[in-house]
Amino acid sequence: IKHFLFLFTMTIFISSTNVPLGYIVPQFPSLFWPVGSTRPSYLNSYLYYSWDIWRFTVFWSLLLSGSFYLIVGIIASMSSFTNKFRHNLKFGKRDMMACVFIVVFYVFAGLIKGFIGGAIIGVIIAAIYQAGSLTMSTWIPLTWAMIQVLYDIVSSYLTSQIIL
Repeated sequence: IKHFLFLFTMTIFISSTNVPLGYIVPQFPSLFWPVGSTRPSYLNSYLYYSWDIWRFTVFWSLLLSGSFYLIVGIIASMSSFTNKFRHNLKFGKRDMMACVFIVVFYVFAGLIKGFIGGAIIGVIIAAIYQAGSLTMSTWIPLTWAMIQVLYDIVSSYLTSQIIL
């Protein structure tokens, strides 16, 4: 009986099929540090449902991909801007609009890529966690979004893209 009770209590804490009574979905981003004064908040920041896992993954992917592509777009437009001065060309209002268009295009492309990648990754990890009947910490979607952005960085180099 002791062994049975131990197994029963362990499933309460680690199984996603036993959602705690009064469970409220944590607000986005709900990233609490697992040690120190925020420990009670950390213990309440688990995701139990597939929809929440998918949503958190998509939100983090949109946020990180959009900001990464914003930085890259600004660098690309500044490169175009400084190239005009390097070659002593006139820089007018039309060229300024081209620089703004470059940034907007990069952000738009990053958001589309972030949504598609986040949606696919969110469905996959939600299925894996639900199949294993596990709960997910709110840090896991952030980690997968960072992996997605790091993959973009690594694949941006031509030689590594050929290898991968």
